[in-house]
Amino acid sequence: YAIRSTFFPFTIPYLQPAGVALVILGDVLRKVAMWTAQSNFSHIVQTERADSHQLVKTGVYRISRHPSYLGWFLWSVGTQMCLGNPLCTIAYAAASIRFFQERVPHEEKLLLDFFHEDYEQYQRDVPIRIPFVSGWTVTDYQRHYWAS
Repeated sequence: YAIRSTFFPFTIPYLQPAGVALVILGDVLRKVAMWTAQSNFSHIVQTERADSHQLVKTGVYRISRHPSYLGWFLWSVGTQMCLGNPLCTIAYAAASIRFFQERVPHEEKLLLDFFHEDYEQYQRDVPIRIPFVSGWTVTDYQRHYWAS
């Protein structure tokens, strides 16, 4: 509070209402993503493909390859906007982006191993939509590995 009031002694118009909107949007998006994926959703990144695993490309998964992560990102940044603290808003956004810059490529490598060309096409068709976060890209070696 002391840092914010020293450097930002004014109120940023619409920061808090925009934060409320992001919190609601992010929470709904995350819950809809979990519901859409059903048994294909887990809070723990799966390192082995189960026979029941399916590539979900419907519903909110047509908007973002990782709608649950996008929802969490919007929610977490929105909470800080609700508090009216621009410094914490920036810090939360930076920390969240850094987290997803590590998590998403790791998960996408596994998804490419699980679903091969189907996931590669899904990557071309649907963006991640989390700022500054990119996924794992397929190499020629992987394509050769899949073909054999």
